[in-house]
Amino acid sequence: MWRRNFFAVWPSLFLVSLGLMMVIPTLPIYVEEKCGITDPDAVRVWAGLIYAVGPFTAAFAGPLWGALGDRTGRKAMVVRSSLAIAVCMALLPLATSPEWMLAVRAVQGAFAGYVAPAIALVAADVPAERHGRTIGRLQVALATGTLAGPAVGQVVVEHFGRDAGFWGGGLFALVGALAVAVLAREDRSRLPAPTAPGVQAMVRDVLRAPLPLLRHRVVLALLALLFLLRLGQNMVEPFIALWIRELGPLDALRHAGEDEARAVERTTALAFTMLAVAQLVCTPLWGRLSDRVGPLRCLAAVSLALAVVLGFTGTVRTVGAYLGLRAVAAVFMAGSMTLAYAALTRRAPPGGQATAFALAQSCIQLGLSLGPTVGAQAARGVGLRGLFFLSAVVLLAAGLGMLELRRRSPPSDKLPPPPVVTQDAA
Repeated sequence: MWRRNFFAVWPSLFLVSLGLMMVIPTLPIYVEEKCGITDPDAVRVWAGLIYAVGPFTAAFAGPLWGALGDRTGRKAMVVRSSLAIAVCMALLPLATSPEWMLAVRAVQGAFAGYVAPAIALVAADVPAERHGRTIGRLQVALATGTLAGPAVGQVVVEHFGRDAGFWGGGLFALVGALAVAVLAREDRSRLPAPTAPGVQAMVRDVLRAPLPLLRHRVVLALLALLFLLRLGQNMVEPFIALWIRELGPLDALRHAGEDEARAVERTTALAFTMLAVAQLVCTPLWGRLSDRVGPLRCLAAVSLALAVVLGFTGTVRTVGAYLGLRAVAAVFMAGSMTLAYAALTRRAPPGGQATAFALAQSCIQLGLSLGPTVGAQAARGVGLRGLFFLSAVVLLAAGLGMLELRRRSPPSDKLPPPPVVTQDAA
């Protein structure tokens, strides 16, 4: 059954990520134009907040949705989250102030979080020796959508305007929800029965579900390090368009007759496309490497390598040099999500995969949300160039912490499986 669910979830992940990436790369420029903000510092602050608030609310709501999925079914959670993204994407163009954009993005984050339940729906029945490879292939779906999103968004914006990019993204998310609703299957007889009947008991069970994982010292340390890894990556990621505008766009685009603003947008899309290409090519390789040498060791290598690359990025003076280092960084960024899920899967108890994935996703989302906010504030003092050096320091700390955790906790340090009572047995 896991193969059937794989072929249902893969296109859904692709479509949802495609829809999101149609608008995310140029979100700072959209906020600037839509809301008429002219102060550069204000643009960075509002763009960072609007970018970050969705992952921030998702970080706290995600574990609860994951726990609910472990009890009521992962398929329903995938469909719910995709529909939430579709609705909020359609509402964003109706917001005429940064405050309203912030509110819509907050709601989107609270009700979204589609990656964790989607992967859990497939991973529930995958043989243990294929976890890394299967999760890696699902990450390829995300990478493919990320790759196509900026280019599709650019075409839509050119022909129909920036607002149409959001409506088109919402439509893709809706189709992704329908793909899972129609094609995926789930063995509900294996879901645990509630400890007591009634909605109140279900809510109590959901609220308590993450506690066994959070009491495990290795899992808790791993979650904290995943947060640091994502924080370091995303202190600069939302401001790529502004960084490219500071360096200047590619000369080839200027020579082709593009105006400065359009050339900046196309260069920005290229930077995100390079990341997506690396994910498409390298994510399966990281998954196989994870199965062979261990995901935590690979995560440490990813963090340390990114620290070195981002440190060098802060020294570049041309957009060509930046894009070259971006390509190197993309190879290592491609492994972070797959390795994070694989590392936590090895310690998740049976029946708790969705909760474990949701906790990992929450730490990643929390880093994703706080990174832009921290970055925007830090950039006021050190500028965008200095921000790359600060990001490198955070990534260095994450990598060294992972090496120490790997030394102190052998791979066999897992949570004991809890007794599972199925609905049939109840």
